[in-house]
Amino acid sequence: MSYRLQRDESLPAGVRRIAHELIEEAVGLLDAPGDDIESAVHQVRKNCKMLRGLVRLVRPGMGDAYGAANVVFRDASRELASIRDAHALLGTFDDFVAATGATASELRGVDARPPGDALLQVRRGLAARATAASEAFAEGDARIVAARELLVGGRDQISGWPLEEAVGVMEGGIAKTYRRGRKRMHECMTRPTDERLHQWRKRVKYSWYHARLLRDAAPSVLKPLIGRLHDLSDALGDDHDLAVLAGQLRADPGDFGGDDAVGATVRVVELVRDDLQQRALRLGSRLYAEPPEAFAARLVAYWTAWQEHGDEWAAGEIADLAPTTDDLDERSVRQLYGIARDLEVPGRSAMDREELISSIRAAGWAESVAT
Repeated sequence: MSYRLQRDESLPAGVRRIAHELIEEAVGLLDAPGDDIESAVHQVRKNCKMLRGLVRLVRPGMGDAYGAANVVFRDASRELASIRDAHALLGTFDDFVAATGATASELRGVDARPPGDALLQVRRGLAARATAASEAFAEGDARIVAARELLVGGRDQISGWPLEEAVGVMEGGIAKTYRRGRKRMHECMTRPTDERLHQWRKRVKYSWYHARLLRDAAPSVLKPLIGRLHDLSDALGDDHDLAVLAGQLRADPGDFGGDDAVGATVRVVELVRDDLQQRALRLGSRLYAEPPEAFAARLVAYWTAWQEHGDEWAAGEIADLAPTTDDLDERSVRQLYGIARDLEVPGRSAMDREELISSIRAAGWAESVAT
């Protein structure tokens, strides 16, 4: 399954193909999650988010069908949220512990670390909750059944989506998502509340999906953009997980070693969150530097160039595009003189090393060896 639009298909056909592929994979995982149900659930939820990003790309042309599709994929993901959230918090905590063991130069401003016994007690509490979530989420769980039914219903709607070929629809979808992300970023610059940061992260992720969908139109430009949008989404995602973690610790300190263990941990959590937020805002100020209309027009222009001129080809110096395949650069001068003599290269006795190599190549030595 490739989350990319293809040049040889229309925009509506590409959107429908990707939607079908994402749903088929998700339903297959719910039907047969295997031994690692947590990973299966995680992938299904990722597919639901990618589906929401997909319909946002063509949202202006979908009318009421957009709302119906978005709700179906949102609700399917929510059915599976409880198990994923418990394991995600444990994973984030482990990353947090590793990070707080780094030097101040590796993690700006974080030069404190909770006592080891406090961290261990907190981790035991999180691990117990993750285990309980897994045990309560067995194969055939009602939440799996509900998510599957929602996805199958969403799949049945795909053929009826009123999709348009016009790239203006795609441009409008890209601009709307980017504009909302830009607005959320500026709100976070003014007052970075947990909810504002979380809302910004969701918009960043949808723009990341849009760039991924268009990647093959201009990979030299879009691959770096995809990478940086992913970085921004990850920073904001970890910040959100740490906010949820701190909230759970404060709400039930007895499950995590008591007030002292929780207090020591939360103090450093807030330091790490501040670091992540500063990094996100500095990167975001670059990624959201363009007006929304300019950003969307640029991405759609890549699409148009792709349709008119074909796939992007690598460009650069000849030496980079077609590097030598012989071993002359590794040969000694004596060996080079011998090859030049065999090829009867004129003036070889007066040539230096570089001239010998160039003259031997011009005389067709590589071709003679190949034959």
